[in-house]
Amino acid sequence: MSIILAERLKSLQLDGQPGIAPKALQFYDMITQRVRTSRNSSFTLCRETIAIQLACEKLSIEFNQVAASTISSVSLPIYQASVQEARAALGLIKNITLEELDVQFGPPEGVIPYARQLLDEFKETLGATMPAAARRSMDWSGSVYVAAAFALACKHMKKRVVAKTKLLSLAGIKPTVFAGVQKKMEDYGKKTLQEIAAGGGAMAKAQLWNHRLIRQY
Repeated sequence: MSIILAERLKSLQLDGQPGIAPKALQFYDMITQRVRTSRNSSFTLCRETIAIQLACEKLSIEFNQVAASTISSVSLPIYQASVQEARAALGLIKNITLEELDVQFGPPEGVIPYARQLLDEFKETLGATMPAAARRSMDWSGSVYVAAAFALACKHMKKRVVAKTKLLSLAGIKPTVFAGVQKKMEDYGKKTLQEIAAGGGAMAKAQLWNHRLIRQY
């Protein structure tokens, strides 16, 4: 086992967990083989810790990301983006949610409710053009759709809160794919985007009220 991997298991107080060491080593080897780190020094700093996190997720062991980022000598956002990069490379991507983007970017009020309304319209409008079987097989909550709706809501509300590189990294998607989905969402979400530009939208206003209540507790 890598000396650094063993040290980080100990630092995270996970070295006594049954099965964690071999599983972390397995993920470390996979990451080393599949993720190019020559241009990403931050990822290199996180590599062992990410392997431990993925092992913990696989074994249902609690994991402290804040401690992991500190041990890896990177900020929490950089660590989380590196985790997403590893998940994408290993085919382990979990769909990101609007709630997670809310925490990551701290957008102004209205962005999340409008993004949710845009997703709903996109699903309804595009879904109506698809065969039933294709519609049922669509992953409407996929990270690429969530990220595109979030970015478009920010754009049309003229709120510059999104660092595109960070958003794509968190969502684990390629720029070309993201651009294509954004274009499609603009085509099939016109009503919501017009409401955003006009500052209206009954559904979004209701969701904004609920969003405020949730943030209070």
